[in-house]
Amino acid sequence: MGTKRAAYYLYTSEQIDAPTALQLGLVNEVLPQERLLPRAWEIAEMIMQRPRATRRLTHAILQRPWKRRLVQDFGFGLAHEMFGISSGKANGRDSK
Repeated sequence: MGTKRAAYYLYTSEQIDAPTALQLGLVNEVLPQERLLPRAWEIAEMIMQRPRATRRLTHAILQRPWKRRLVQDFGFGLAHEMFGISSGKANGRDSK
C-alpha cells in the first residue's frame, strides 16, 4: 500500500474488509474461516521443503529494508516522544 492510500485509511479510520485488503495487496488470499488453518499448514509445509540456508537468507533479505527503516527513523520517533514529554510538562500536565 502506498503512503497516500495508507494516509487515507489512517485519517479516515475507514475499515478495510477482506476483499479490499486483497485488492490493496495487504493479504495474499481470502478464505473461509474453516480453510484458514489447513491453508496455513499447506504454506508452512511448502516453505519447510526449501533448504534451510535458502529460508534464512531469504528472511535476512526481506528484513533488511525494515531494519534499515527502523534505524533511520529511530531519531525521528525519539524526537517526537521528547517533544510530547516536554509539551506535557510545559502545559502543566504530568506525562505519566
